[in-house]
Amino acid sequence: MGRNEAGAGRWAPLVAVLLGTLLWPSAWVGVPPHSADHNVHLANAVESGLLLRSGRLVGWSDFQFAGHPANAFYPPLVNLTVPALHLLTGGLLGWEGTYSVVLLVFLGGFALALFVLLRPVLGPLWALGALGLCLFVDRGGTYAGGRHWYLDMGVWPFGASVALVLAALARLPELLVGGGRREALVPGALLGLGLLAHPFALVLFFPLAAPLVLLVWKEAGGGLRAPRRWLAVSAIGLGLAAWWLVPFLLRGGQAEHVGSPPQSLTRLWSGIWGGELVPGLPGWVGPLAVVGSGVAWLKGGVRGRWLVLATWGALLLTTDGPYRLLGLEKNRTIEGLQVVRFRAVGRLLLVGLSVLTVRELFATLRARHWWRAGTLGLLACAGVGTWRLRGGDPPGGTSEPPKHFQCYTAEEEAGLEQLLREALPRMGRGRLALYNPSPHQHCLMLAVPRVERPFFKVGYTPATVFGGKFSTTDPVMLGHLGVTAVLMDAPADASLAGLPVLARRGRFEVREVHPLPRVVAETPGAQAEVLSWEDEAVRLRITGPEPTEVLLWMGWAPEWRATREGREVPLEPALVESARLMKLRAAPGEVELRFGPSRGARPAALLSVLTLLGMAWAVRPRPRPSSVSGSSS
Repeated sequence: MGRNEAGAGRWAPLVAVLLGTLLWPSAWVGVPPHSADHNVHLANAVESGLLLRSGRLVGWSDFQFAGHPANAFYPPLVNLTVPALHLLTGGLLGWEGTYSVVLLVFLGGFALALFVLLRPVLGPLWALGALGLCLFVDRGGTYAGGRHWYLDMGVWPFGASVALVLAALARLPELLVGGGRREALVPGALLGLGLLAHPFALVLFFPLAAPLVLLVWKEAGGGLRAPRRWLAVSAIGLGLAAWWLVPFLLRGGQAEHVGSPPQSLTRLWSGIWGGELVPGLPGWVGPLAVVGSGVAWLKGGVRGRWLVLATWGALLLTTDGPYRLLGLEKNRTIEGLQVVRFRAVGRLLLVGLSVLTVRELFATLRARHWWRAGTLGLLACAGVGTWRLRGGDPPGGTSEPPKHFQCYTAEEEAGLEQLLREALPRMGRGRLALYNPSPHQHCLMLAVPRVERPFFKVGYTPATVFGGKFSTTDPVMLGHLGVTAVLMDAPADASLAGLPVLARRGRFEVREVHPLPRVVAETPGAQAEVLSWEDEAVRLRITGPEPTEVLLWMGWAPEWRATREGREVPLEPALVESARLMKLRAAPGEVELRFGPSRGARPAALLSVLTLLGMAWAVRPRPRPSSVSGSSS
């Protein structure tokens, strides 16, 4: 390493963090993206803030849908970090300002993790160059990471898990070679946070770490040291995340299926030499990465060889090739795992290998190794030339159709805020429904942090795979769900057009919904009255001449239990159109419903507590042996 590179190594990490935050500079002034899932994360943060105020991290919440297990079907790290910072600052930054701070931490942390991973192979300056390409040249793609997926689509909690896994992998070689118990804590903690940011970290870490452990094990001449330390890191990460991960996995049967099949192996091979290897990534990266793979394997040591195996292994796992060997290429579980997400890591490492080709070419020219430089240059030009002759990049630089993400203009957002201020006192204390004729538009969820009240989104709601989600525009159903007003940014659906208008401004309007009981006695002559309604505890009074069937306009979950005078009352799901609600049958008297812990939650929480205690024991200061000097008389 030259003098310039040694000096650059000191300030390069700070430059990496700064480059990351410049990917969305308006976040510095408290203006985050208002597109796609960002609005959903903001709404979920408001809901998680209510959980934190009640001393909970997960649990039943009546804040959205017809109630649901909050933070149970989507990883909680981002959902909890934003409201925790909001509470710590006393709301000084507002919800959008707080969200912007957390988003900046993600962008800077993502850039730093990638830089730290590539620096040992590329050196600090070239690692910064690779980082710049990943941030500002690579467009990204659906399920493929990059700017499109993290910033335009707002799926940046997944990006946070990728960054945390990369940071853990960057710390792993030193631990495998010569670290002790304390050195295992950092990558273990990073893995645990990665699992809490997105469960795909569980699928991502082990296939990428395995070749690194194998290379270190082979370099060390065998033995159990490297495998044992890898297992220790894995145990720490899994133990820290167990309190959420175990119940999440056990709820698999309650979740909706959102699958994405693997791509064909043939398409991957052809994409290297022509067309598009990864959506949004410049195609010339592929041929250069092939040449860089040879350089890394021959001259990069353990880290360089791991970079080659991790890059092409990650891309191979996005194809049907490995699963076809096992007869699983059309397996529902493989689709549900969305293995195409491995492209989010593969694209980053491809850029690293392609930059390594350029770096090695410059190094050989500088050293006047003309034969090696000529060979390297010829291979690089042949690869890029073949790619170009076979079609190059698709028109527009990516195969994905252009999409408009930003929801409203600044003037429209100001009008929405003014409308909400005017209409809020007239909406009653009930739930706010959000209506847009496109079921996949999430723009109106911007209203949730402004009004901080329960809501019901008409259409599809992302950022959760809760299987009890449903949609309706029937005013009667909305009234039973506690909705007292509908906010819309487009002409009303036929079923909503007859509702009275409370306020209107520009493209936005608020219509009134007549509230109806959340609990309905279906037995003639009987009545059901709500005595109290809290998130995880509901008390009812049933009157009537005989056992009464009662329909509760509340989402079904198996954790609910009902009792009357200490005896359990059976609960069962009730389908009302597309809604999965709850029904009970009980004799007259008071009935109490309580939401209990999920299956596996208590032992999993105990495991996480024990893991934290073990980590505290590992970092405790150890007394030094006292030196006793003896004297003879």
